[in-house]
Amino acid sequence: MKKIIPFLIFISVFGPVKAQKMATTDSLFFSEIYKKAQELRETNLDSALFYFQQLDTFLADKEYSKKRYRVMLDIGNVYLTQGQSDLALETYLQISEASQLDDDAQFKLYAEISIANIYLDSEEYRKALERFQNIRKKYAVTDSTQANLVAYCVIYSNEGIANENLGFYESAEELYKKAINLSQKVEEKYYLANVYSNMGSLEVKRKNYKKALSWHKKALAIRNKGNYTLGISQSQTHTGLIYLKLNEVQEGEEYLQKSLESALKMGYEKQIIENSDALKKVYEGKGEFEKAYEMQKLEMESRAEVFNEESIKNQERLKAKYEYELQKQIEEKKREFRETVFKFIFGILLLLLIIAFILFRLQKIKTRQTELQNENIKKEKHLLHQELDYKNKKLMSNLMFLLQKNEMISGLIEKLRDAKKLTKAQCDKALSEMIRQLKYSHNNESWEEFDLYFQEVHSEFYEKLSSNYQLTTNEMKLAAFTKLKLSSKEISSLTGQSIRTIDVGRYRLRKKLGITNSETNLTTFLNSI
Repeated sequence: MKKIIPFLIFISVFGPVKAQKMATTDSLFFSEIYKKAQELRETNLDSALFYFQQLDTFLADKEYSKKRYRVMLDIGNVYLTQGQSDLALETYLQISEASQLDDDAQFKLYAEISIANIYLDSEEYRKALERFQNIRKKYAVTDSTQANLVAYCVIYSNEGIANENLGFYESAEELYKKAINLSQKVEEKYYLANVYSNMGSLEVKRKNYKKALSWHKKALAIRNKGNYTLGISQSQTHTGLIYLKLNEVQEGEEYLQKSLESALKMGYEKQIIENSDALKKVYEGKGEFEKAYEMQKLEMESRAEVFNEESIKNQERLKAKYEYELQKQIEEKKREFRETVFKFIFGILLLLLIIAFILFRLQKIKTRQTELQNENIKKEKHLLHQELDYKNKKLMSNLMFLLQKNEMISGLIEKLRDAKKLTKAQCDKALSEMIRQLKYSHNNESWEEFDLYFQEVHSEFYEKLSSNYQLTTNEMKLAAFTKLKLSSKEISSLTGQSIRTIDVGRYRLRKKLGITNSETNLTTFLNSI
């Protein structure tokens, strides 16, 4: 079973927070956009994020701090759901700092819970447990208001998740029961379904599969009634996996298929990965290797989507921005029409004043524009340097990840080779095929992911090599690795080739590049291109 997903704080279900009076027009605008963002949370996270960010800007300009904390918390939750933990943490820290200056204990509590959730999502369970325990000591329950109790539903449940993953099952169960009681008391079905699901995952770890199945079905019933699409998909996955453990393959397959269909429809990439991985094993066990291959292909595509989803996110944000700007323009035209009569009366006088003002300010504006242009040039250069530094760091970070992953795959291949000697003859063919597929995935996926980031940072490198030298694809790869100062051993790990082959390749590359002087360093030469 996969790790349990932590509870997120959703302020909108808490009821009213501390009152902060808004102008009537501002209140209507806030309510309309906030409602739309909440609706999109279940179907399109990127669009929901765009609207939340528009509200954040609006509330900051108007200095509605209480409302803004609410929206910032929503923004952090969307980031965390998308897997962008760094942006979520940055947002939660901003809430924590601002609410502390504003002496707002309620949002300070929400921010600290959300920061603890970051550790939980990152599987740093001991640190998460310490934070939740400190929060409980610092913010004792002093009343029975819904906002206070719901916050503790989240604390108890997520502290239980940390205990469960550390192997403290009894403590986890006790905390889950407290969360269940509070969720029932405040009649929050969303949180109650989440705790039921956590209890089910706990029973799976105890190997009490019948009990686990009962808990997950209770969670699924609530989520179906509330139309919590992501929760429904997660419950179907958990239920399907339990049926597989009970050797009820048909039932398990049906639930996994339902979850996969929902995940594909809504674009829940992580659920697609989990379901396709489980279904692949089901089909392999049934000997339906064509279907198993399709599931493996779907899983690999979704994994690639998770790592390369930025362009899609930007596209969705642009669509949402277009819709938002279009609506804004319609409202602006209505407002301008109402003001036309008043503007017409004062038009001539205003025009004379404007002309006089323009003549008076013309020289100053011209001078100021020149200064601003110079300042913008400096800022753009600074931002370009910062962006390049960031992309270089990102490239190296991904490269190190690929090295570690390939070392793991290489070790797995060796173990599979050893296993071949211990199995029957008819198993050898299947094992050999697995080794071949792992090697292919190992080399091809590593190079494609590396090449994506390399071209983003060093966009002109390949163009210069292609225009000046006749190099093969493998020689282009070797040149890219060498430019980053990788050793032959590291390149061998990435490509699956022997160190001897890499050294021979370097020698041939030097000849094609015309480096006849043995004192000339190949890496230095490539970095000068």
